[in-house]
Amino acid sequence: MKKSIIENREILLVEDGIHDTHLNDIKIFKTQNYEPKSPLIYDVCLILVLQGKKIANLASNRFTFDCDNYLVVPTTLPLECETYATKEEPFISLIISLDRQMMVDIIEELSHRDFKIENNSNVGIFADKVTEQIEDTTAKLLDILESKEESMILGKGVLKELFYRIAIGQNAKMLHKMFLEENKESKIAKALKHIHDNYNKTLDMDSLARVCDMSVSSFHNHFKKITSHTPLQYIKKIKLTKAKDMLVKHDYKVVDVADELGYDNPSHFSRDFKSYFGYSPKEAKASC
Repeated sequence: MKKSIIENREILLVEDGIHDTHLNDIKIFKTQNYEPKSPLIYDVCLILVLQGKKIANLASNRFTFDCDNYLVVPTTLPLECETYATKEEPFISLIISLDRQMMVDIIEELSHRDFKIENNSNVGIFADKVTEQIEDTTAKLLDILESKEESMILGKGVLKELFYRIAIGQNAKMLHKMFLEENKESKIAKALKHIHDNYNKTLDMDSLARVCDMSVSSFHNHFKKITSHTPLQYIKKIKLTKAKDMLVKHDYKVVDVADELGYDNPSHFSRDFKSYFGYSPKEAKASC
């Protein structure tokens, strides 16, 4: 993205944090501070960086997204992210939820097309190059987001154009797989959503495999290929990230969070929390 894309944009003149826009599927994230690597959950989204740089880590996989590269997360994943920003050049990005039906329609329309997809990775996340067409569509999107009327009337059309552009990207193979019902990747996506929606319930391999209509061994193997985690590792990370939100954003007591997440012992919860985040639940509460 050229620096000019953010010039004279009233919607970007916001404080640090995540901000709503006139379109429910689009949020603006801005920070002036460098943020060291820390756990975050990304949920079925496209991230377009307008300024600055961020690095996402998924196990041994590393993805850089900046003004030249966007990030696509076609399922729910626990990542560890590092943000590069200064007061002079804040990190600014658009976080865009991927509309499932719109993506399915686009991918089905592309099914006849024989275009080159270079990335054969099985991991459920990818970065890709910002093309001139994507930059033009992003500028158009920023234009209409200044107006509620234009957002309501033109928003879906511009988003569909943007989703089409990322669907024909060089690394978009996983995006296609995650939205096609007959693929194992799409079945795993159902399990990930099930975990995300039921994180505070007892989840076992048999029930998750049934959600995917797969054998337990096949489910386990494909799950790890896509998420770089075993199912149990993934569930624990989702639980702990949810726990942090409950402590920091909703002011839950530590003992209540532990109980909500199914921990028999609050001390066990506190050990897991500190091992993952590097600080205790009480320290997390004190920081808010």
